[in-house]
Amino acid sequence: MLRPFTPRVSRAGIALLLAGTVAPPAFAQQAAPSPTQSAVELPTVSVQAVSPAEELVLPDIARLNLKNETGTLVGLTPFETPAAIDIVTQQQMQDRGLRTLTEVYNSVPGVMSGNLPGEPGVTSIRGFSRGAVGYMLDGMQVPDPLMVSRNYDSFSFDRVEVLKGPASVISGNGALAGTINLVTKQPILGQNTGQALLSYGSFDTLRVGGDYNVALGQNAAVRASALYSQSNGYITDTGSETAAITLGATVALSDRLTTTTSVDYFHDDYQTPYQGTPLIARSAALSPSSVVSAPGGMVIDRALWNRNYNVLNGEMKSDAVWARNRTEYELTDTWTLRNDLNYYTADRRWANSEDFTYNPATRLLDRTTTLITHDQQVWSDQLSARYDGMIANMRHRFAIGADYIHTNFDSERRFGTTTPVNPYFPNRGYFPVDTSANFSTRQNYDSQVDQAAVFAEDAINITSNWLVVGGIRYEAIQLDRQIYNLNTLSTSSFGNNYESVTWRLGTVYNITPGTALFAQYNQATVPVTTLLLSNLANASFELSTGNSIEAGIKSTFWDNRAVATASVYQIEQYNILTRDPANPSLTVQGGSMRSRGAEAELAVAITDQLKLTANASYINAEFTQLWSAGSNLAGNRPPNVPEWTYFLMADYKLPTLPMTLSASVQYVSSFYTDNANTIEVAGHTVLDAWASYEIGRGTLRLRGRNLTNAFYADWSGYSSSQVFLGAPRSVELSYAAKF
Repeated sequence: MLRPFTPRVSRAGIALLLAGTVAPPAFAQQAAPSPTQSAVELPTVSVQAVSPAEELVLPDIARLNLKNETGTLVGLTPFETPAAIDIVTQQQMQDRGLRTLTEVYNSVPGVMSGNLPGEPGVTSIRGFSRGAVGYMLDGMQVPDPLMVSRNYDSFSFDRVEVLKGPASVISGNGALAGTINLVTKQPILGQNTGQALLSYGSFDTLRVGGDYNVALGQNAAVRASALYSQSNGYITDTGSETAAITLGATVALSDRLTTTTSVDYFHDDYQTPYQGTPLIARSAALSPSSVVSAPGGMVIDRALWNRNYNVLNGEMKSDAVWARNRTEYELTDTWTLRNDLNYYTADRRWANSEDFTYNPATRLLDRTTTLITHDQQVWSDQLSARYDGMIANMRHRFAIGADYIHTNFDSERRFGTTTPVNPYFPNRGYFPVDTSANFSTRQNYDSQVDQAAVFAEDAINITSNWLVVGGIRYEAIQLDRQIYNLNTLSTSSFGNNYESVTWRLGTVYNITPGTALFAQYNQATVPVTTLLLSNLANASFELSTGNSIEAGIKSTFWDNRAVATASVYQIEQYNILTRDPANPSLTVQGGSMRSRGAEAELAVAITDQLKLTANASYINAEFTQLWSAGSNLAGNRPPNVPEWTYFLMADYKLPTLPMTLSASVQYVSSFYTDNANTIEVAGHTVLDAWASYEIGRGTLRLRGRNLTNAFYADWSGYSSSQVFLGAPRSVELSYAAKF
């Protein structure tokens, strides 16, 4: 029988490691298995004689043994889960300089993310993006993730879990490509710990954060964290600020009853946000670049890299509050009841010129205007019963439950045009007054979505080396929408009822201690468009369906000096929206797309001082059936999906000083900005390097980003003819202390 994972470090080291990577008891408690129970787990690492080389990869081994809620309902670890799961801890975020959620997402193989102003933190996983990516906070499902996702500062989160592949059984309708779970900093019983962060860098970028956990006796704890950041931005007149406060209290009311209540506040405010850089005619460019290849000789002009074409008073801001309670009661040593109550409210506002199109006749940029507001409230409750015990001499970890989610969403939506501008000397003007003369579309939306689901999952240890996992979910969705047209003074009301059954079956098998093979098959469903913003035509369509098959390996080897994972997969989606080839003016269901790929990750201690970390991803994504108004797009790659990405990082600990020298290189291959694949963004490579010095109870870091000052684009905008340019060379100095 394989033994539980126990790293060979001192007790103090174990405490620090767990404080930085493991969820608090109230959010991670599971009934402890008896000695007769079995589980597929990592091998024991003896406490007596850990080598410096093994110590370098201990955090990577520990992440494989964290109980998570992204890939399972029953508290499986990533090593036991028949799927690819990446966990980026707070310590990793600080070590690698991952300041925002977008940077965290882009550090995960198979994941691409951009800060599209209307959809900040929008993410593509394994070739599928937007509504195909699920979103959770502390394991609680969030409907319509495009409405909720933001590019928050990473300091507010204990870790970010990314499950790749369909996850509808876990996180509900919509999670075809994968699910992102943001795990906030929760109270830890029995500890008084704290952390502080201060950094300053190029573009007047400032981050200040603090986090403190206080034990109130042995049975209660409170934790609070706060973060403020600001930056002037690397594009002209794009200042921004973010703030976050997270509060939590955990109380063990008895040996069997524990409750945790959390309240989090997130704020962001982007003044005249960057909306991307437009392509212009090569004949008009002062310094044409090869960043984008487009028909008609359109290029990105280096001379325009920091120009802002948004109106002078443009804005993008949001305020959100999350309130959650999790209460767990252990009925017996094997049965636990859990209830999760969640409330979310947010106000968001956009008022910008977002699209800039070069007009060859006037040599100016024609601009659109967009005004959007969101007033959103979400109530949800999930009740589940969980079992961890022996049945027929086999360990079962079983969960059954039901949840209900109600969403109310009000939105003002205005679309129009404003004055064109000269690309080189833009007279940006101001956002127009909300009148019918300035906006051809003026609508107010009122939407309600009710979702109810029942689910079950069972993880069965057939033997100590062989685990089988199965799950199923039934979900019913009711949509009600009202649209009031201010220009025509007309109102339309419509809705639809949707049903879905999703399931998965997977297995994990230990071929040697510390090395496991896994495989899984999934069925998932996805709305064809964002439910809260659907129009009359889209609301009448049924849910699209998808499936996935995946197989891989997870391993620790070379005397626990190396950790590796690898997988291959195929994901297919059917009944996406397409044009009718017989009548191109008509939109119908019937399109499809497919993604095939492979991913690999490795962390290895080459010597007692040198550690290498690497990952790579290959994605072959294509539309298998899709028609535009004028052509067949089958075989084309979806937008913002590079075929290849890789990341390599080296850390070298100096033998005579408390200093570590590090460097990383990240490569992203080319991608397209449109379904027709006519506009291609060139691949790019970014080199970073930093030095970390231990001072007192903290670490001082001097970091240089994009040291070669590469000129590149990393995402496309709403218009396929404008792209978002990456940041130029920059430096920052930070100090992070623990106490």
